[in-house]
Amino acid sequence: MATAMSANCMISPEPLLEQFNCPICLNIMKDVWVTVCFHRFCEECIKESINSNHRCPLCNKDLQQDNIQRDAQYNTLLEAIDKAIQDAEAHKAASFANQIVTQIGDNSVRTILEELFRDTLVTSLANHLTSENDMRSRYKRKKSDIEAAYNRAVVRLQEKKSTKEEYKNNLDELTIKFKDDIKKLDEEIRNVQVLFIQAYKNHLNEHVSNFGAVSTQVRVTLWKEDHFFKNKDNQYPIILMRPEDRMEILLQALDELILLNNDKVVKTDGVVLFTCINSLDDLSEQSVIKRLKRMDIEDDDDDDDNNSLLTVSRNCRPILEHKLLRGTLVVIHGEVVLESEIPKKCFKQIYHEDPHQKHLVDYFQCPQCGKDGKPLRWICKSCARACHKNHDITPLMFGNEASGPKCDCNKSDRRKNVCQIYPRN
Repeated sequence: MATAMSANCMISPEPLLEQFNCPICLNIMKDVWVTVCFHRFCEECIKESINSNHRCPLCNKDLQQDNIQRDAQYNTLLEAIDKAIQDAEAHKAASFANQIVTQIGDNSVRTILEELFRDTLVTSLANHLTSENDMRSRYKRKKSDIEAAYNRAVVRLQEKKSTKEEYKNNLDELTIKFKDDIKKLDEEIRNVQVLFIQAYKNHLNEHVSNFGAVSTQVRVTLWKEDHFFKNKDNQYPIILMRPEDRMEILLQALDELILLNNDKVVKTDGVVLFTCINSLDDLSEQSVIKRLKRMDIEDDDDDDDNNSLLTVSRNCRPILEHKLLRGTLVVIHGEVVLESEIPKKCFKQIYHEDPHQKHLVDYFQCPQCGKDGKPLRWICKSCARACHKNHDITPLMFGNEASGPKCDCNKSDRRKNVCQIYPRN
């Protein structure tokens, strides 16, 4: 009975695939791992989350690395679904190609076209359909997120004690913003679809080969003070970019890269530039920095050495608009502010600046700065990084809701360890 039912059912894959989205990265899960509280995530996502917070991102249960394991059954299921979707797209592309070939009257020409479509255009069209379906699925999730945020805002508004006129005015503002966000999202997907079609046409006209506007891998780094940021293997991180992705998506990868260097990105809302360098060029750090500096020199437009440099803004879609090549090095520069570049503030100072705001504080302890023979406890994150930079500090409590301006950095028995960034008694 189950076999007969499945043979006659046509089920759309999108609602099914949304159940396999990772709650952290919101993409289809890759290498699924399950926690002891039965929540599933991508392997990289959950391991990084546990390292940072030691809690389940969904239910807040305490977690360690030995509390998770690979979910082999889930991974097998995802592989089967992915293969079924690919087979369906390939079948759809093959049927379309066969319809075109059938319209050709000359049998000799028809035979040649059959080989051409089967070897090239069928695969090309299948890749295009897969990319476009994936894009539509992610835009659908964005729309759901906007609707959910609007509903939450309305509920919070209803819970407030306000007059009818205030409630109506606030609700009107929320509704206008909601409609504007949905309108922008709809315009965005229409623009991307136009670019998809144009890129596909251009590639067919030039090559009549596999569709060029598909996902590609690029390398990314941040340029700061004659220095390029690299990962723990001293390499540029490799990031997968989809056709509709804007350059600003690389800023997410930048967060992870900077975190590996014990720093944090705190501001990217200024003018941020993305300079693309061909993978066949000299990508050594010294050479690339020299060429980037030369770009700023006036009347240097005719320099042949700079012809291969392409600098774009965060809103550029490099694959669709510039046919970004695999392996391209994308150097991010401009107004990217790191945490290490701004003056540190002790939590006491932060609290006094706005005592009525809700404050969640991460506390640490330092065994080298003891109090009465015991490790100094309740040190805020800023003081732990600045005043106790080279000490063996260990986490004490994360996300503590503070009821007052507490940081015991200046209570050490050792006078030289008195708080350096907010030295008050």
